[in-house]
Amino acid sequence: MLKWELIRHQVAIAGQVTNAQTKKVIPNAEVIITKAPSAFTNWLKLKSLQYGDRWNLMVERPDRTLTANDGHFHFLELPEGEYTLTASVPNATRRYGKAILTVTVPAKVEGKVIMTAADMAVPTTFLQGEIFNQNEEPVLMAQVQFGYTESTFSNDQGQYSLFSIETSEIERLVLVSAQGYQPTSQSVVIKAPGTLQPPLNFILQG
Repeated sequence: MLKWELIRHQVAIAGQVTNAQTKKVIPNAEVIITKAPSAFTNWLKLKSLQYGDRWNLMVERPDRTLTANDGHFHFLELPEGEYTLTASVPNATRRYGKAILTVTVPAKVEGKVIMTAADMAVPTTFLQGEIFNQNEEPVLMAQVQFGYTESTFSNDQGQYSLFSIETSEIERLVLVSAQGYQPTSQSVVIKAPGTLQPPLNFILQG
């Protein structure tokens, strides 16, 4: 008679990936172990031989995973030691940068893995500034349009923020309009993903 043995895998590292600016969770973010103890990297090399050419195409691996809909991720059964994790958003690399975090997995206690928390905040490319009128008064509900697809409105202090905007090598127009004022615009070039741009302020003429 066959005897079945139940193997329970233990979570060694677990965390959640969020947008560094908006604090919202990011599903389908990629988290990769980019540096690890030799005990893990040596085992990983042997594991890769089992899969051959498929290894590099695998989305889920012992050293690579995607976040769930709630932004959570985990890695199982890791040897003790220091690990470096890198989180990114593969389908939006021009809108997000990378988050890098180093954590330490402790030694097992009585055969049990002590889980290490690894929450990560991925920086987004964003633009912000202030909108005032010619009397130096903040303009509420001024519409800020970036390119053809992204827009937002200023608050009661005249401040606006555009999050997760797309980088580009070409110059693009930021158009500001508000009821009772003449529209105005400025051109910007945003090249580096995951960075805060210098404030872009506007003065509206009535």
